Amino acid sequence: MTVRQAVDVWFRGFLIVALVSLNTRLLADGRSEAILVAMLLSGVWWLNARSASRIAAGAGAACVYAFGAGCGTALGLFVGGL
Repeated sequence: MTVRQAVDVWFRGFLIVALVSLNTRLLADGRSEAILVAMLLSGVWWLNARSASRIAAGAGAACVYAFGAGCGTALGLFVGGL
């Protein structure tokens, strides 16, 4: 896996999980902004599903994606708490 591929995989995990975490916080608080975040999340998810398997495969890619997802969770929790 090249560095570019690793960054791409990390960013995908980061962005999707950040939006999921943010939307979960917004929904739990009953905030209407959750509707817009859900629309954005759906678009990102759809684009990711169409192309993710062509980027990289294997345990290394899974670990990079998981690390991005963990960072995305932290950001989503932070932004959702503002």
